[in-house]
Amino acid sequence: MVIWVVPMSYGHGAMIGNAVEAPDVAEAPGINDPSKALDTNWYDARATFYGDIHGGDTQQGACGYGNLFRQGYGLATAALSTALFNDGYTCGACYEIMCTRDPQWCLPGSVKITATNFCPANYSKTTDLWCNPPQKHFDLSLAMFLKIAKYKAGVVPVRYRRIPCSKTGGVKFETKGNPYFLMVLIYNVGGAGDIKYVQVKGNKTGWITMKKNWGQNWTTITVLTGQVDGSGCGDTVVAVINDDGELMVDVMVHGANVAAAPGTNGLDTAWYDARAAYYGDIHGGGTELEGACGYGDLNKHGYGLATAALSTALFNSGASCGACYEIMCSPNPQGCLSGSIKITATDLCPPGSAWCYLPNKHFDLSLPMFIKIAQVKAKMVPVRYRRVPCAKTGGVKFEVKGNPNILTILPYNVGGAGDIIAVSAKGSKTAWVVMSRYWGQNWTTNVNLTGQSVSLRVTTSDGITKDFTDVMPASWGFGQTFDGKTNF
Repeated sequence: MVIWVVPMSYGHGAMIGNAVEAPDVAEAPGINDPSKALDTNWYDARATFYGDIHGGDTQQGACGYGNLFRQGYGLATAALSTALFNDGYTCGACYEIMCTRDPQWCLPGSVKITATNFCPANYSKTTDLWCNPPQKHFDLSLAMFLKIAKYKAGVVPVRYRRIPCSKTGGVKFETKGNPYFLMVLIYNVGGAGDIKYVQVKGNKTGWITMKKNWGQNWTTITVLTGQVDGSGCGDTVVAVINDDGELMVDVMVHGANVAAAPGTNGLDTAWYDARAAYYGDIHGGGTELEGACGYGDLNKHGYGLATAALSTALFNSGASCGACYEIMCSPNPQGCLSGSIKITATDLCPPGSAWCYLPNKHFDLSLPMFIKIAQVKAKMVPVRYRRVPCAKTGGVKFEVKGNPNILTILPYNVGGAGDIIAVSAKGSKTAWVVMSRYWGQNWTTNVNLTGQSVSLRVTTSDGITKDFTDVMPASWGFGQTFDGKTNF
């Protein structure tokens, strides 16, 4: 476990490095051999170069790293084609590349590089152009290209594989944004190198899942500026899960690990204050169809009326979809009823409603759920809420949507933490591909997997990853739903 604590006085534009003796990821317990989790098979691609011998034009880039020399990447970098870049989720990944099958132009040996940029597609040209889908292509810095091929070759066939990233010193965090919008750039990441999940925790908040803004810039609209505890010390804690599925950071409060409650699988089950109202009628009208999580018919998908629409502060751009909560009315003796309810987050309460504006924490319950904890005439009541594990019957379900050019998967009926932070797909003829959150719990990839049996890898917000091997047979079609048989 690796701990990074960002000091209260961080300020936007600050760079925090080696905080709390942050070791290189590869040195962290449980991540001693990241290659065991990485797909280190060799694959075919092409490579060329851009920029001059000094690295001109290779700085900045679509991963958001900025000055690659200052941040430790130097010239050992590459821009990746669409098929490899994966909407920025591959930023920070490390590769070994060698020139092959072209003895006239190839040089012996290999180079090791970090993905720091994007080689954009030119859709006015044919798909055979090197950065157009489905081509796998590396635009290397000229200095790297000359280590494996002759300059006059221009473009050469290569073999590549993922390798663990070897970095010196701790992971670095550069803070950006403004008082209403915190952005953190994470770099110098060892191990798998590419990051698929980031959480942040102020000393006055629970864990908040950050959203990938672009490249390796992660954001939250939760205000964390100047948080301080009773001792006068304040910290913001950052948790990162990288692409090999290892949880690199867990909860830490001033150096003491906070153990999870038994049976909660690492969820933050502390109680927090919020408000609750209701929408729809007594039969659930207005709540059972569609919604911002994309579940569609909630009765068909097993959620029924035990659902809620979350305010912006809780919805977290859809990352909270599928999370389960226990809610009780408190402390309003005139409007409250005893007991509690357990619901699943399935929709967004838009900020057009005053109580759903930032930074308010609010639950819009179905009416049948609301009247279990409050009198209907109360209309809105103060509540206490906490995260609870989701108890689901049967396996995780996967609904297939999209078209031959874009595959969309809706996972639902997810137990355990319930909310999903990462989904990867693997065809019987392809490597693992990290999918992107499209909206709510719809996940997409533009990699064509038609005609292949497909395995899906799902990671929930508590860091647990489960593989559903060949859950989609080679004959799968759009509009079908497949049962994963097992659950979290």
